[in-house]
Amino acid sequence: MAEEVLENPVTGERLQILESTPERFKVKYSLAPHGEIPGAHFHPGKEQQVTVLSGEMHLLIAGGYRVVRAGESALVPLGAHHFQWNPCEAEVVAIEEVFPAGRLHEFFSVLFRLARDGRTDARGLPPPLLASVLFAEFRDTIRQASFGARLTLDALVPLATVLGYRRLLERYLGSPVGTSSA
Repeated sequence: MAEEVLENPVTGERLQILESTPERFKVKYSLAPHGEIPGAHFHPGKEQQVTVLSGEMHLLIAGGYRVVRAGESALVPLGAHHFQWNPCEAEVVAIEEVFPAGRLHEFFSVLFRLARDGRTDARGLPPPLLASVLFAEFRDTIRQASFGARLTLDALVPLATVLGYRRLLERYLGSPVGTSSA
C-alpha cells in the first residue's frame, strides 16, 4: 500500500503519515520557507512532541517563544496553546507526534482538502460559517486558542447548519482525502 501524504497548498504544510491510531498520530512534517500554520490552537487532553530533523521550527507554546533546530525537540504540554512557523529560507522537516491522537488525522485530511478545493483564505482558514461546523465536529481533537474565536464559532454553528455548511462539511468527512504517493 502506498504511504499516505497530505499536502496543504495554501500553508505549505506536508504530512507524511507514519502512524495513525486513536492513541498516536505520528507524521513526518514539512513546512515550506516562510510558511506557517493557519492559527494558534490547542488539543484538549493531548500532548505533542516536535523533533526537528532539518531547518528550524519557531514555536509559541503557552505564550513562550522557542526556536527548535535540527536534532532538538520540544514538548507541547497537555492542552497548551501553540503556534508554529518557518521564517527561514529553507524548508523545515520534523517528526511530530500527538498522543492520544483522537481524530487528528481526519481533521487534517478535511482541512487540507478544503484548502485544495479553494475553501480557505490566504492563511489556510475556512470562512467563519464553515470553520464553525469544522471546529464543532472536531472539538474533542482541536480548538482555536482564542477564547473569543471559540465563542464566535460556537455561536455561528446553528446559522451555519441552517445555511447548509454542515452538509458541505459532511461531503469531506469520511471520504477519500486525495492522498498521493511519496
